[in-house]
Amino acid sequence: MRKRTVRTGIKAISAGILSLIAATFFHAELADLLLLGMEGEARITFLGFFLAGVLGGFGVLVSALGLLQSGAGQPRVRLVPSIVFLFSLLVLFFALTYTSITTPRPPALQPGESITI
Repeated sequence: MRKRTVRTGIKAISAGILSLIAATFFHAELADLLLLGMEGEARITFLGFFLAGVLGGFGVLVSALGLLQSGAGQPRVRLVPSIVFLFSLLVLFFALTYTSITTPRPPALQPGESITI
């Protein structure tokens, strides 16, 4: 039961990171997809941060509980795929953060300048 509990905690942490990525980098696209507008975009961002905190905290608690249990007599469970997935999500988050910081913003329109569509 120990390793299954740890794997469940890792999955919850991964879900929290996915929620954080969606709320941080793709909130506008999700609001457009769900036809929510600007107010819905703010709600999606808040909900994503809230879910990230709840799922991440739950995952940490469940993983810690699983590590404190004895694993005697329990079937073996492979943790490596879950841990690799978790670290790949962390790398993706930091890569998206770096890209968003280093990408130059498009120039703002000057007063009197028009947009050609």
